[in-house]
Amino acid sequence: MAESLRILQICHKPPRPAVDGGCIAMDSLTSGLLLEGHRVKVLSLHTHKHPYDASALDEDYVNATRFEAVFADTELNVRDAASHVVTGESYHLSRFHVPEMDRAIEQVLREEMFDVILLESLFTTSYIPAIRRLSDAEVVLRAHNVEHHLWEEVTESMATGPKKWLLSLFQAKLRDEEIRLLGAVDAVAAITEKDAAWFREAMTSQEVGDPERVVALPFGLDVEHTPHAAIHKAPERILHLGAMDWTPNQQGVMWLLDQVWPFVRERLTHAELDLAGRHMPEELVSAPEQGVNVLGEVADAASTYDSACAVVVPLHAGSGMRIKLAEALAAGRPVVTTSKGMEGLDLQDGVHVLVADTAEAMSDALVRVLTDAGLALQLGRSGRQWALENMGHRARAKTLTQHLSEWVRA
Repeated sequence: MAESLRILQICHKPPRPAVDGGCIAMDSLTSGLLLEGHRVKVLSLHTHKHPYDASALDEDYVNATRFEAVFADTELNVRDAASHVVTGESYHLSRFHVPEMDRAIEQVLREEMFDVILLESLFTTSYIPAIRRLSDAEVVLRAHNVEHHLWEEVTESMATGPKKWLLSLFQAKLRDEEIRLLGAVDAVAAITEKDAAWFREAMTSQEVGDPERVVALPFGLDVEHTPHAAIHKAPERILHLGAMDWTPNQQGVMWLLDQVWPFVRERLTHAELDLAGRHMPEELVSAPEQGVNVLGEVADAASTYDSACAVVVPLHAGSGMRIKLAEALAAGRPVVTTSKGMEGLDLQDGVHVLVADTAEAMSDALVRVLTDAGLALQLGRSGRQWALENMGHRARAKTLTQHLSEWVRA
């Protein structure tokens, strides 16, 4: 085991409960680092969208992480957004900066010494000045996405109008801020190699930061203990599970409903599609005559995946890695995805998943997994085996630890 490190993990939303992929990624790293023998403190923002729920934290977790949460009001404000257009600042980032978090960070740093401070996502980087005033720790950005790429893709698919114009401005400012911050951190741990390559190239071209201190660190899961009793059951329905307050998910689901699902129902008149996830838009309602069932938020994502379903990931935008897809693989469910949906995961089309990027190809793939039980079961078995071999959270933490130890010693 490597030497024990003192690590402060600063999160932009509470890692628990694990309501979305970002939460899972943060919590998995915490768990892996603790298992590796490191001392980890978790300090997190919480918002209206991601509130702090004390009942979701067990006593062992609280004792191990000394968890603290600070509220930030990140609700969109038109007046504030307009003022940021004038000042040239990134409104995406400024919403997550509150004086209370500055004070909480300063208090922690006055009481404890840390070797490493992990900033989870770009949205915690505004606290770097507060950190630098009181700590000589290595400041490492854990980049869940290349944020401006995500918004660039989202904006491209929008109809021309004021909202698209405003988001285009924000996206450009976000890109500038993302590049500037590369010179403010000591290292970057990106979720995918593709994202890591962009960070290295940006550092080199803009002459900021150290490109050699950019690593690709995919998230991990507790695959071994992921429920998978349904791995021997052929799918009887299609499931989409994802937070519906994330724009790429909204766009993907609307594409699925408008351009894909009607073709599936033409060929399979009894096919069923379940839509599950937090913050389901009001306009999305069940349509039994079309085989569409809107479930909304589910109490237990693991048990939802561990059922006789095939999982669809219809994304066309966003960088980073799709944790919900990885969860489906870990549960042994057959998965149909777009190329964008499996980005960052070294999966083979026809072996671990079925890949389809057009409406016609997607409808064909969904029909195949619902009618070819042998194919569906094979995909489920191969997907789970891949997850077992590639996604254990302790193995991911061990890889990060090796880099952290090198950077601390340098």
